[in-house]
Formats: sequence, C-alpha cells, structure tokens
Amino acid sequence: MPTTRISARISAISESATLAVDAKAKALKAAGRPVIGFGAGEPDFPTPDYIVEAARQATAEPRFHKYTPAAGLPELRKAIAEKTARDSGYTVTADQVLVTNGGKQAVYQTFATLLDEGDEALLPAPYWTTYPESIGLAGGKSVIVPTDETTGYLASVEDLDAACTERTKLLVFVSPSNPTGAVYSPEQVRAIGEWAAARGIWVVTDEIYEHLVYGDATFSSIPVQAPEIADRCVVLNGVAKTYAMTGWRVGWMIGPKDVIKAATNLQSHATSNVANVSQAAALAAVSGDLSAVAAMREAFDRRRKTIVRMLNEIPGVTCP
Repeated sequence: MPTTRISARISAISESATLAVDAKAKALKAAGRPVIGFGAGEPDFPTPDYIVEAARQATAEPRFHKYTPAAGLPELRKAIAEKTARDSGYTVTADQVLVTNGGKQAVYQTFATLLDEGDEALLPAPYWTTYPESIGLAGGKSVIVPTDETTGYLASVEDLDAACTERTKLLVFVSPSNPTGAVYSPEQVRAIGEWAAARGIWVVTDEIYEHLVYGDATFSSIPVQAPEIADRCVVLNGVAKTYAMTGWRVGWMIGPKDVIKAATNLQSHATSNVANVSQAAALAAVSGDLSAVAAMREAFDRRRKTIVRMLNEIPGVTCP
C-alpha cells in the first residue's frame, strides 16, 4: 500500500512565489506597515468602464447562464484572432484559439500538450516562477539558460544552441520579459525563430506584456519575424496586464489546429468553459481601441523612471 498522502508530482512543486510575496505585502499593509508590493504583475488601475459594462449586461443574458463551448465563445475566439492580427501582425483563424482561465492555465495546458516524460524545455533565466513548475507538472525538465546585465538579460542563439540536447523539445521565449523587462529586437527575434525552426524544436512564446514597452523598445512576435516556426509555435496571451483585468481570469493559447484541439480536450475535462461573464468582458476589451492602455502605460513609464532613478541613488546598488 502507498504510504505517502500527496503524490510525488504535486509534492515536487512549490507555492507560487509571486502570490506568496504579494500576500505577505498585503498582510504587512493591513497591519499598518508602510509597504508597497512589487511582487505581483498587477496594474493598480480599475478595469476600464466599458469593459465592466459589457460584463454587467452579460449577466442578464440567459445564454451566458449555461455551459458554452470549452474552447471559448465563438465570437471571442474570432475577436482574439482579429486582435492578434491588429497588434502583432500574426494572422490566425478562430479555430487556432483556445480561451483559458487566465494565462496560467494557458501556460500549463501548452506544456501538458507538448511535453512527454523527460522532454527538455529551454528556459532563459531570470524567469517567471510558474514556468518551471508547469514544465515539471507536465513531466518535462527545465534546462536553464542564464542571462545577466552584461547581455541586457537577453539569451543569444549561441547560448540556446549550447544548451540544446537530443531531448530538447521546446524553447520558452518571453519578450517583453517577465521579470526583467528585457525586450528582444526584431532582428534577435528573427534569428532565434529561424534557429528553432532549423533545430526542429517548438517555441512557446508568452506575449502578455506586448503593449508594455518603453523608450526605444519595440515588441515583435516570433512567428511573424520567422514564419517558418509558425507550425511549431504556441503563442500565449491574455487580458490581465493590457486591460487591468487580472481578476477576470481570461487568457488564451494560439497555435496549430491539432495542438489547440488536443489542449481543448484537456480543458474540457479540467475546467470546461471560462466563466461567460468574463468572456463577455474580454470580448469588449480585445474589440475596443487601446486608448485606456496608452494612458496606463504612460503612468507605468513615469513610475519606471522614478524607481530606476531612486534605486541608482542607493549606495552600492546598480539598476540597469
């Protein structure tokens, strides 16, 4: 008889460090301490009014009181495809889109769909703490590719190639990067995409920070810069950061139709459809313009400059 109460796979994962430090900051603040939390990537703005109003109206629609397709509302999948073409230049069809319960479900389901036991995933570091845990849950192994301030926290093709083995199945590519904020140039994105295509490995690219770029940096999408990788590429995104909707829990996967169909099968057993009211709110978000986003980004930019300046004023501290 088994003697352990918790499975080995679940025992091997740790609590989300992001959520843990955020909870600690909130507890200290509630106790009266002068704490500002920078743990969670959460805009402090409210969700724009027109998005909230769309959700309010959706609560009165009987069709949203019932189950809807596991892959997402058809009109939302279509709107996400259109938004993707508008914002990144990547042209996809609605049946290449799977709507998920936030970006984290998209991350986990992608790895679960692509990785077999022992497959390796290249993961440039520093990285968001959820990536290696989701890779491990899927039976994969994270192969860390270190970066630092001397390279602008960017991994080169040479770095990635040196970390490749015969077990390498995919590369996790994040630009703009969480947590460093590093942004790869279009030329660098193209080179990495062409390298992955030549190697025959998948690219899982998280584009959730696509609109939060500053200064001379520009966002570019890897399947656009290197079209040859498109058939072995999954794009992850969501409404959380761009539209200040972290609590609404709407993300998505975009990928080849067979991958999206397989991930939809998984989701149909795990969670079924995303809450319909949240999907209605997301539909209003991705169908609308980006004026609210521009206003938030301007405020974020002011704060970014302030915190970098203040950190660099501390003796012994260097903030790139």
